[in-house]
Amino acid sequence: ASCSTLLYSREHDFPNTSIFNSKETNRRQAIGTSLHRDKPASKKMLSTYSLPRRLSPLAMAMANNVMAHTSKPRLSFALGQNKNNASITTLSSSRMHFSHSTFPPRGINSTDLYNYHQKNMRCRRFSTSNVSHDPPSSTTDGRLPKDFISTLRSLHPDLKISTNHYDLESHGHGESYHPSAPPDAVIYPKNENEIVDILRLCCRQVVDDITTITNKNTEAGDGITTVEVVSVIPYGAGTSLEGHLCFLHSGNGSDIDEIVDIPTSLFNNPGNDISDKFQKVRVKRKGGISIDMSFFQSIGEVASGDLFVKVGAGVTRNSLNAALRHTGMQFMVDPGADCTIGGMVACGASGTAAVKYGTMRENVLALRAVIPPTIVSSDIEISERNRPLVVQFGTNALKSSAGYDLPALLTGSEGTLGIITEVTLRLHPIPSNVVAASCAFDDLHSAAEAVAMIRMMGVPVSRCELLDEASVRAFNHSLYLGHGDSNKATESKSRNQQLSLQLQPMEVKPMLFLEFAGHSETSVMEDLAAAQSICMDYDGRNFAFASDEETRQALWAARHRLYYSAIALRSQDGDDGGATSRSTLVTDACVPLSCFADVVTATANDVKEFGVIGPCFGHAGDGNFHCILPMLENDSVEYKEKVSQVNANLIERAMSVGGTCTGEHGVGYGKKKYLECMYGTGGIAIMGAIKKALDPWNMMNPGKILDLKAISNLPL
Repeated sequence: ASCSTLLYSREHDFPNTSIFNSKETNRRQAIGTSLHRDKPASKKMLSTYSLPRRLSPLAMAMANNVMAHTSKPRLSFALGQNKNNASITTLSSSRMHFSHSTFPPRGINSTDLYNYHQKNMRCRRFSTSNVSHDPPSSTTDGRLPKDFISTLRSLHPDLKISTNHYDLESHGHGESYHPSAPPDAVIYPKNENEIVDILRLCCRQVVDDITTITNKNTEAGDGITTVEVVSVIPYGAGTSLEGHLCFLHSGNGSDIDEIVDIPTSLFNNPGNDISDKFQKVRVKRKGGISIDMSFFQSIGEVASGDLFVKVGAGVTRNSLNAALRHTGMQFMVDPGADCTIGGMVACGASGTAAVKYGTMRENVLALRAVIPPTIVSSDIEISERNRPLVVQFGTNALKSSAGYDLPALLTGSEGTLGIITEVTLRLHPIPSNVVAASCAFDDLHSAAEAVAMIRMMGVPVSRCELLDEASVRAFNHSLYLGHGDSNKATESKSRNQQLSLQLQPMEVKPMLFLEFAGHSETSVMEDLAAAQSICMDYDGRNFAFASDEETRQALWAARHRLYYSAIALRSQDGDDGGATSRSTLVTDACVPLSCFADVVTATANDVKEFGVIGPCFGHAGDGNFHCILPMLENDSVEYKEKVSQVNANLIERAMSVGGTCTGEHGVGYGKKKYLECMYGTGGIAIMGAIKKALDPWNMMNPGKILDLKAISNLPL
């Protein structure tokens, strides 16, 4: 159906008088039904909106601000029909919208998706075009089996399943420049039993083949058994940065309809003759589904004296710490975004506090997960033999030397080995004394050398962040976003004062931000003094520190605001063209501390020499650093190639000194080409053997980390 106007928000009502341009005269009445993720439509939810043909810049700014400060997307929209067939106006939950013309087709492989992105980076905040609300059609046969959803509903009548276009689009991308590649359905399970049945139905032998396998009268008439595989991607909060959530087929796309030799033991009913070790099977990819874990919200009790808590995979980091506040304990891994715990485990997240408290790998004691089935079944065959496994890895003990480290196996697996449902996390006491400090340096290399010496001297810093000159310049720019308009600058400064943060522009020099925490004020001040002495040895100046919460926040404001300040460096007035998180490349690499100063300095020089815009900064205490490189829709191909070259140089430079291509963002499909350079053919073969053992049909997030065909022939 054609729609006149579509308002897409996050549970906020926008009064017409405040967000719509008062000069806009061409208004229309659109009567629609509010559709909500958690509530069915009802007559009581009917509402009337008076909407303009297009949103004003003020409306877009307000919408972006609301969405940036809303942690959990709860999507609602109003659909209305207009006799004039007016165009759709969309506010996207990710602050950008891909019109149907810019969607890559379902089933696109990773290589073609990258090329598609290079030619069609059309990242817009808003799109106004005459389109229907039907999902875009696929150019391949990668669609769900015709009875997939109906079978699920018959097994679980209350299971929430969405094929809404906007749910699909929002689950087909993370917070990165990688283009959206949506699944065919979004499913919201509430327990492990539902996940078990979902995964069992995602790998099935075609029914007709089972009854006729011996007489060679199969679907294609060639006597080859057909197995339909539905790809599965677990979904947390959608904050990943390396294309983890894009729906891809594995490998180069040839396994969409491929004939392979597989062990007969992988069939629940292999036929009358099982003497042959292998049999030919036609593997048909039949679309993909996103498993949204938002209903897994359990938070266990913390017993007196214990240092762990059990939480559901859908619990977010901030909500967990809010629930733990009364215990005096806290979960310390802080990646910045309000990620889900399951997503943080899957991507091996870390963040600013990793220098003291470690990454997710050190903070996961145990986990529960659903592992995909290895035995193929059909609609009419349900047995314990082909049921996916629900496994418990690890214990509640703070250490263990029993067997393989299985929790570590799934940590960083990015949804390619199974679906994490529950995690047992290590907790730490909330420190009673915290002091924040900052120090300026004349050059980036000296600041980085000071960091290495602080670590070498064993000074126990809780956080250690390094910002280059461009980062400080971005912060100063964010304080006065009026672009020369004195009235807007005054308003911006007034808003900062209302926040009780007396923020002032900083001297444009490389800055080091430190935090110290401990059980006594004396010990914390001793650590602070030791770090200050080292900074002075490396020509640091303007060393400042504070212990009260408000001043600490102001002192660290440049670091806290860096992400959005960096993107705002390429903001533009008007309706289109401004950079967003969906058009920004965020690099990620980690190197040994002895090489940190040289590598981060060389990267900052690359940014200057290539003439691209973006700051370099890092979690300097553990050698992890990033660049934030925002791009515009109308940037030239040459400029985008320069951005890509900065990223490539950074990664190659990091690996050349024994570092890694990713310290905390993960591999996804954006960085898998670098893994063989890091680990060699043998390392990749072992990873492939693990993948083949746990997910032989390659249904779990195919095309991420490794390129594997179904039942691929690996050296092991």
